[in-house]
Amino acid sequence: MTINSEVTSLPPIQEKIDKLEASVNALLSLCERLSEENTMYKNNNDQLRVERSSLQTKNDKIRIQVEAMVERLKTKDKAS
Repeated sequence: MTINSEVTSLPPIQEKIDKLEASVNALLSLCERLSEENTMYKNNNDQLRVERSSLQTKNDKIRIQVEAMVERLKTKDKAS
């Protein structure tokens, strides 16, 4: 191998290194974006869980009130 052939083989290696670096940078950007999205989705999920719990509590209270009204109506109906 001569020095000339070694010098001509360097640019393709540098090109490969540059492409690899670009690919790694793209992957890092993608990972960062996905991590941010994941955090956003987790926060949104937490908010939805709190809202769901609140709605379940309200639903239970209303169900109890409706059941009590139905019982009162049945009692009035039997009394008359």
